[in-house]
Amino acid sequence: MRKFALGDVVNSDKGRRGIVRAAFKSRDGQQFYAVEKDGAMDYLEEDRLTPAPRVELAA
Repeated sequence: MRKFALGDVVNSDKGRRGIVRAAFKSRDGQQFYAVEKDGAMDYLEEDRLTPAPRVELAA
């Protein structure tokens, strides 16, 4: 089962923040995600990603 959904904001293990644009499994069964950052796509394993904290804005 996938840990992240399309459109989720995530942080990579390198500290980059991006948006999940696609999710797929490799032939080995490992979960991968396509993460967009400033128009560029990174393809990362699920264990290299963490959910980005939600920022609450003051009214």
